[in-house]
Amino acid sequence: MVRDGTFIDTTVNTQSAYLFDTVKIGEKWMINGGVRLDRFDIGYSDIVLSTATNKLLPVGTPVPTRLSAADTLVNGKIAALYKPTPDSSVYAMYATSKAPPGGSTFALSASASSASNANYDPQVTTTKEIGTKWDFLKQKLALTAALYQTVVKNEVEQAPVDLLKFYQTGKKQVQGIEIGVTGELMRNWLVSAGYTRMNATVESGKKVSANLSNSLVYTPKQAFTAWTSYTLPMGLKLGGGARFVDQLLRGTDGAIGTPVSTDSYWVYDAMATYPVSKNVDLQLNVYNLADKQYVAAINKSGYRYTPGTPRSVSVSANFHF
Repeated sequence: MVRDGTFIDTTVNTQSAYLFDTVKIGEKWMINGGVRLDRFDIGYSDIVLSTATNKLLPVGTPVPTRLSAADTLVNGKIAALYKPTPDSSVYAMYATSKAPPGGSTFALSASASSASNANYDPQVTTTKEIGTKWDFLKQKLALTAALYQTVVKNEVEQAPVDLLKFYQTGKKQVQGIEIGVTGELMRNWLVSAGYTRMNATVESGKKVSANLSNSLVYTPKQAFTAWTSYTLPMGLKLGGGARFVDQLLRGTDGAIGTPVSTDSYWVYDAMATYPVSKNVDLQLNVYNLADKQYVAAINKSGYRYTPGTPRSVSVSANFHF
């Protein structure tokens, strides 16, 4: 290995203080809340070699960068839960979080177009949620539902007229509903299903999807999963399920001729298990029964995609003592 003199060095010092508590009021109410303070001090330095795009220095000249950032972030959460009956509950929650420059890697940037620039304010996320849970059949079957909204603010946006200026005016939002059921419908019959519908949008800032709508990319509007299994008297368990994912929008800078979105798809799976003895089970799984061809994920605005797993079969043995 030959070193070229480039390096990155980051030092991070943090101190945190937090206070959380739960208060029970009577038999039906519970309040949970808290606040957290985080102090961070980031020192970042690197040396890179200049390229042909740098007209001030010869190619290959070491270019040092030294940056720092320090701040105190305050976040909090408040939630309330109410039990109308012993087998049901309703809750509401509000929470905030802030991301310091550099994100999880703490790699600061001098670029005006980067959220890691030490001169920018932290990105702020707020989450609101209300939901409920109801138990039936002597608490063997649970139904859940929730409405939620998550908003991210202070995203870096380029000025539409003066392209050399950037401002923290970007705002994105995801809101939707989730519904689920899980448990035992009757003896030996298990079910699990979930449905979500969400609206992910750019509330302020540049449109990022190829269809020029304000929708976020790579985010399906709907998704659904379902699974059920039944154990026969001789011990053989049979199961099957379905998975649905809605279309995924690609970004604006995708390859010419690439569709603006992937197709939605359904995939079906099945399984069977049989207890050979009290300590050994044999299990057969078949994935993608219809051998459906589909796009599981895309990135880089559609330049790259992950194909869905074709039909496959696995046999396994489970040992338990």
